[in-house]
Parts: sequence; C-alpha cells; structure tokens
Amino acid sequence: MAIPHTGPAGDPATDEADRWVPPTAVEHALLAAKSRGDWWTYLKVLMTEELFTVLFKEEYDRLGDDAATLLLGDPADGQCVPLYTRGLLPRRDDLVVCKLRFPIGRTETADGTPAGVVVNPGSPCSARIPYDAKKYREWGRLERRIQRRGHDDDELLTKHTGPLTGPLAHGLACGGHLAVHNQVLWNEVGEVYDDYPGDVECLRDSWGVTDREGWQEQLTYLLRGENSPPHPEFALRVRNALLAERPGRPVDPEEWRGLAVADVRERGGDERDAAAVREAVGRILRYEARFRADGLLTPDGPGSVVTSALAYDYGRAVNFARWGLGARYAGQEETEAAVVRAGELSRAAYSSWAGFSAGYVLGRALRFDEESFGHMYASALSPHRILMGHPESPWRAIPFSSP
Repeated sequence: MAIPHTGPAGDPATDEADRWVPPTAVEHALLAAKSRGDWWTYLKVLMTEELFTVLFKEEYDRLGDDAATLLLGDPADGQCVPLYTRGLLPRRDDLVVCKLRFPIGRTETADGTPAGVVVNPGSPCSARIPYDAKKYREWGRLERRIQRRGHDDDELLTKHTGPLTGPLAHGLACGGHLAVHNQVLWNEVGEVYDDYPGDVECLRDSWGVTDREGWQEQLTYLLRGENSPPHPEFALRVRNALLAERPGRPVDPEEWRGLAVADVRERGGDERDAAAVREAVGRILRYEARFRADGLLTPDGPGSVVTSALAYDYGRAVNFARWGLGARYAGQEETEAAVVRAGELSRAAYSSWAGFSAGYVLGRALRFDEESFGHMYASALSPHRILMGHPESPWRAIPFSSP
C-alpha cells in the first residue's frame, strides 16, 4: 500500500533524517516504518498510540467539541487535518491540543471536499494520508479490533529529547508514580499532561480548580505538605526522634503511641487530635508490615520503616504543576520552578528513591485506601516497582541526593 508522504527531507535516508532524534519510541516507530515503506505498520502505530490535533483556544473554550477543526495546506492542493504524536506537539498560545483517534471522521474543507490527514507535519516521520472513504472504513474496522493500553496498564514513557539529568529532571522523576500510572511522559514540562480538555477537567473535577488563582493556592498547599492530614506526619516525626535517640534499636509501638499522644496534647491538641494520632500509629504499623511483604520496605534496618509521608504531596505537586500548564493556568517558567522546588523538598525529607517512594505510597494509602489494599494502593505499588526496576527508569539514572 502506497501512501504519499511529506517531510522536510522527503526521504528518511537523507542527512537531516539521519541526524534527527525521535523524541519518543512512537516517533521512532513511525520513522522506521516509513523508511521501510511499511505503511501497514505505520497505520497500526497511528491506531495504537495517542494522537492529537490542534484547535483555536478561544473557539474551543467557547464551543467545546463543536469548535472547527484546524486545517493545514493550500486549498488548491488539498487541505489536511494535522495529527501529532505526543513527542511532537506544537506549542502556540492561540492553539490547544485535543486527543482524537485514527482514522478520524470525515472532515470537509470550505468547499466541501473531504480533508485528508498529515501526521507530524514538517518532521522526518511525517506522512500525508489522503481521504479515501473505502479505506477509512476498512481502517476503522481494523482500529476497533486493536487492543489498546488499559487504564491500569502502567507504563514508563520517556522523552529522549527532554530533561534527563539535573534538578528539573530530578523534580519530574519525583512525579513518577502518577506519570507512570497515567501513561504520560515522565520528563516533560510541555504543551499538555493529558490533553487540554483532560487537564482542565482533571483540575476542575478532582481539585475544584477553575482558574489561575485556584491553581496557585492548591500548589502552595502541596509544596507546604498541607494537602494531606497532619496527624500521620506528626506521628512519624515522633518516631524519627526516638530512632535518632537510639540508633539501631527498634521503637516499641506502645511507647511510640504513648509519646505521640502525650506530645500532641502538650502542643495544645484536643482529644480528637489525640485519637487521630493514636489511630495513625496503628495504621502506619499495619501498612508498613504490608510494605515489607510487598518489597516497598526492607525486612529490617533503616529501610524497614517510613520516615515521612510528605512525598505524596510533593509527588502530586509535580503533576499538579504540569496540569496547570496544560490547562493554561500557569506559564512555563513557574511550572518548571514548582517542579524543581518539589524535588528540593523531597531531597530535604528523604535520602533515597526507595524511601521517597515508600513515603509516597504510605501517604496515598493513608489518604484514600482505608486499609483495603485495593486500587489506591495497587496503583501506587505498580509504578513503584516499575520505577525501581525498569532499566530506563530515572530513579536508576538520577542520583536522589545530588541530581
């Protein structure tokens, strides 16, 4: 099957294409298929992976899904709907990025002519696919049979042209749990996290954020470690003090519980605070026992307990900052600054990726799991295992304490 294709070099064997570094594995697969003339594989990549197009922001904000599709090209030569893979999303203030699937529905130009599509226009992996009703129907039937990644099919995705070392990369790696679970690039501060509608919806429905001021407020709470309940962190600090006083000796649970309750009362806490701290100690102990069984903690020694649960706020702060950029509530520089700050705070609270991860999982479990060891626990444990074990994981490449 021959598909007329376009690109700056026209032939991926040219010097320009040879020098080009595909941002992600998706663009690499497209370029490889194009270079072989293997258009069935090229089409299968389009059907399997996430694709995006661009719309005018003002029009999308006003009309939503009824906004007009943006077309590229000269009407005399045939206009096309631009399709982009995640690694090559364009960045323009007047445009927003929205997901769609290939093959797309019939889109007409101003004169009623059906528009084709152009994939990653201007790149060496670009291809122009004219509209053909019969082929589109055939491809549609094929697309419906293709198995895509499911919601819980956690995956580590890397942008090879993104930050891989340094403070920004370290901060982004602190957001790794959610990035892996959400199947987005872990090391990108880019146009979108999911897509523009998805980022807006996430902030609105999960965080109650609908504007820049709300984004700034919630980000501040996260970076201060004030988004999660305070009593578990208070209890952990009491135990840390006991461990510092008696290096190498385990802390007796009853002594820990009694000291934590007495301490919170001395600091002006009421009976509800005392009860919350008492309950937190028991829940932490039970979760830690499960963590040791699941490999989140070591059987004994310093790595056998969680020192802080602040990682849950700091890790979410990284993703929250990225959602704000995608929803256009934040700018590039302030988003990157928030990510770097989350990394700095994480280094101050922990000494290793393993310790950070255990803290993140504990914070998430204490907040949402209610000792059910259900989805809210499993959806953090699986990314932990991927990030600790995958050969391309940033946790294996970026030193925790000195990025």
